[in-house]
Amino acid sequence: MEKLSAAQQQQLKKMSSDRLRIKLMAQGYEEDIVIGMEREELITTYADLLASGKLKVSPGAVGGVGYDPEVEKEKLAFEKQKWEAEQRKWEVETEKRRRREEREDDIRKQEIEENVKEKREKQQRDAKKKKERTKSEDRRLKKGIREKKEML
Repeated sequence: MEKLSAAQQQQLKKMSSDRLRIKLMAQGYEEDIVIGMEREELITTYADLLASGKLKVSPGAVGGVGYDPEVEKEKLAFEKQKWEAEQRKWEVETEKRRRREEREDDIRKQEIEENVKEKREKQQRDAKKKKERTKSEDRRLKKGIREKKEML
């Protein structure tokens, strides 16, 4: 650990135990052995690897993460297709909802028209009954008047 620069030592101390385990396994250490190591042992072992210069560098490890323009183009194309599919799905769902709402509006309009029609018919029936009652009462009164005249 003493062979490393202060910046490397600080960086190594900040690294999580899991990250150290992953880095050691990437260097060829057995998983069972690395998992059994305590934090101090992990730091010391990795520090020794750094100091010795025996680290195996995998493609993409230099500078952190590798960047491949073709892969990025494919990712963007995939994301675009995904977005377009979601957009189409949203449009279809919106159209379905609009049509359903139109059908519901039509049904409500029909129900209102039927209610208005029923009320009108009821009013007509009631008016007809009232007219018949009035005629019946008129006949009865006229009959009563005739009978009284005949008695006189």
